Order: sequence, then structure tokens, then C-alpha cells
Amino acid sequence: MRSVHRFGIIALLLALSCARGALGLDAAAETAPAGATPSVAYIRIDGEIDALQARYFARALADAQQAGAKTVVVHLNTDGGALFAAREMAAAALAVAKDHPRMVAFVDNRCYSGGAMVAYAHDDIYLSPRSTIGDIGVIMQGSDGKIEYGPEKIETVVRTLLRSEAKQKGWVEAKLVKMTARNQELYRFDVADRQEFVLEDDLPAWQHAHPEVDPQSRIVILGKDRLVSYTASEAVQNGMATALVDDLAQVYAKLGVPADQVLDLSPSRTELTARWLSGWSFILAAITAFCIFLEFKAPGIGIWTACAVIFGTAFFICQYYQDLANYPEVILVVLGVGCIAVELFLFPTAGWLAIVGIVLGLSGLVLSFMPDPEQFHPSSDGWGTAFTGALEQSLLSLLVISVGAVIVISTLPKSRALRRIAATAEIDGTSAGASEGDASLIGRTVVTRTALSPSGSVTIDGRDLSATSEHGEYVLAGAEVLVVGLRYGGAVVRPMVRPIAAPTPAGTVAS
Repeated sequence: MRSVHRFGIIALLLALSCARGALGLDAAAETAPAGATPSVAYIRIDGEIDALQARYFARALADAQQAGAKTVVVHLNTDGGALFAAREMAAAALAVAKDHPRMVAFVDNRCYSGGAMVAYAHDDIYLSPRSTIGDIGVIMQGSDGKIEYGPEKIETVVRTLLRSEAKQKGWVEAKLVKMTARNQELYRFDVADRQEFVLEDDLPAWQHAHPEVDPQSRIVILGKDRLVSYTASEAVQNGMATALVDDLAQVYAKLGVPADQVLDLSPSRTELTARWLSGWSFILAAITAFCIFLEFKAPGIGIWTACAVIFGTAFFICQYYQDLANYPEVILVVLGVGCIAVELFLFPTAGWLAIVGIVLGLSGLVLSFMPDPEQFHPSSDGWGTAFTGALEQSLLSLLVISVGAVIVISTLPKSRALRRIAATAEIDGTSAGASEGDASLIGRTVVTRTALSPSGSVTIDGRDLSATSEHGEYVLAGAEVLVVGLRYGGAVVRPMVRPIAAPTPAGTVAS
């Protein structure tokens, strides 16, 4: 039993350590001196842009502003990703006031599609000589793998966002919009001592504003079915990037900031692990509940409790980094488990407390799959989709739990390895009577010390022994039961049913 307790303590310490990292308490993630106001905050977007990246970006950007950073350097290395996630990130960057902090993008490899959309929401873009940027074409991939361009309805939204970026950040609007406007030609007009770039859709309005310019003098820079992309040097020459730099250190040098004044907000190892596990979060939730189920089948603080702590902590860390779960969801789940435990081991209420616990636990589970800003606002955009997704994930978890419970109930008694684990982890001192003489226990009538629902304990010769009712029925504390077998080092018992005497007919005397 000592080894089991030691294992449980180690599991709790590991869980607390992971939770500490999840809550951002790991000081190693920051390079700026403690208590000092950082000049620059560093954010890294690497790989596919998705909802997780968008939530990380919003969270890191808020941390940078709260820390008082004067400049935010966003390191981009991506081929793009989900349109709506990229749009959220671009909108978040545009929402930052121009004078505090200044938004700077740095690309040292490639920045396409949604990544370029995010980059041009910044005040400055620094490119390494080998990097490329552009091609914000809206594409959709069908279930058969075929890739097609998105409909005009979606492309219009993207063009509008790019126009907004160009106006707010000073990029050449026609060139930026041509990164997504595949059905329009890009023209150049040589006007006096400058060059003007105009999209086909904007040509009538531009000619009306410049009647002195001959319409036939336009030069086609890029035709239809073509999207603008630039090498690093081309982007700088065309006014679509600020300057070339060799590396991140040179970016800091241009900003006049020493490296020790940089607040590093790049994703921690814990967050990266949580992202990797995020696709399996419903499995983690199911395994947590499953371990709790096993603990109830073999009462006591042991290996199943430790496993439940580990998997439960991993699940909530995953949901925390997806902005899906926080303290309310954890509290609901803990209260639910607590109510079920009280019903099983302390204060039986004929199942009512267990029902309350199940409702609380399931509520916390469903809410932990829904984004916090939307979960209590059915009128919010995307609430229905979020709720449907949360319900699907929760049902998948319940399905895994149910299948696992059926498998355990049907196969666990036949497993020698699991029987040994259960006997070691759960029974130990309480099952001494079982080890002294198994045959002598079977057939004995004993009294339940706690209610069996279906697990609890009975008293045999002044000692407590874990017990489970034979068919899972509820048995009151203090009731007489018959020991019909032994399993996992505990007793399997059957409620005693005493025969009821038949009524004596009138006029007769019982012999």
C-alpha cells in the first residue's frame, strides 16, 4: 500500500507541475528581467494556422500589451491554414493601437496564404533574403481531396480585409488585394513622377478621379488567374516589405533593442504538447472517467486514482490552451465526482446524489469543449456550431467510457495481471481475511458496513473487507448479505432474501 500511495503522490506532483506550466507560472519562458518593462515582446507562429494558433496569438498579444511592451515582433513561418483563424489573427493585430505597441512581422522562410494575411496586418515586415511571401488565394478542399478556389462570397470578405490592412498600415492596396483577387487584372499607370497601381474593379473609379490620364496608357502587371507572390528582394522593391534582415537578432538591432530586454512569449513545451494532444482530448476525458469507474469498482486510494489525476490534468491542460476550459469547468467536474463518491461511500440517498453528480460532471464536460466567451451567450456568432461540436466531443467521450466499462466488466475478472494490480493497489490490509482462507469466506453471512452501490465494504470477524453486490443492486448499510465469491481480493455478495411464510387458512392451527 505504501508504494501505491507513493505512486499517487508522484502523480499529483506531476499534475501540479504541468498545471503550473499551463497557467504560465514557468519563469523560464521569459527572458526579460523580472519587474522590468520589456521593450519588445516576441510571439512565434510556426506551422499551420488554425484555431489553436489564433487563440495563442490573441492570448500572447494581450500578455504583451499588459506587460507594457512598446513593440511586438511576430515571427511567422507558415504555409497558411484555416481562413477564419487567420482572419481572427489579422483582426487582432489591426485592433492594436498604432502607437502602442508597434506591430512588426518577421519572416525567415515562407509566409503564404493566411500567414501573409496576418503579416500585412503589421506596421513593418522584415524578410530574410531566402524568404517568400504572398498568394492569399482562398481555396477549399473536398472530401475527395480535390482543391478548388472558394466562391466569390468568401473571396469578397478576404479582399475587404486586405483593403483595410492596406489603408491602416500603408501597404500598396492594389498589390495586396491582387494576392487574392484572381479574377481581376492588375494595372500600372505612370503618372508624373510616380507609379499608380490599380485593380480592374477599381479602374472606373480611378479614371474618374484622374481624367487627365489616358486609359490606354495602362500597363498590365498581372493578368487574371494569377496571384501576387514575392521573393524577399521583390517584396522590398515593390514596397510590400520594410527591409531585408539576416536573422532575428538583426531585427532587434534595427529596433535598437538588446536581446535581454525581449519578453519571450513563444509557446512553451507544455502548450505545444497540449496542442499535439488536443485532437485526443475526448479520449483523455474518457480515460479519466474510466479510471474513476475502476476506482469505484475497487474502493480505496490507489493506482486508478493516480491515473485519473494524470489523465484528468492532461485533459484540462489541453482544454485550457484551447481557451475551452478554466476554473468553472474544473469545479463542476470535481463537484460531480465528489457527489458520486459521497453517494457510494458516505451518505446513500437512493441514487439522487449520484444523479446530481452525473449532471454536474456532464455539464462541466460539455462546457469544457465550448469556448468560454461563447458558452453562456447563445446569440453569439458561432454559438450553435460550438455547442454542436462540444456535444459531439462529449458524446464521443461517453461512448468510449461506455464501451470501456462493458469491456472491463466482461473481461477484467479473467485478467490475471489486472487482478494482481487490483489486489495490490486496492485491498492490501483490508483483504487479509481473503488471503487466510478463501474457501472459508464463501457461503458466510456477513453484515454490510457501508451501503453497496454496488461497491462498498462489509465486516467479517471484526475486519473490513471491500465488497461488491453480485448483480450491481443497491444494498443498505447494516444489511445481511451472503458471500458468493471473491474478485479482485474483495467479496462478491448477494442480499439475503428470507422466505415469507404463507398465510395460515382460517380455522386451522399451524402444527
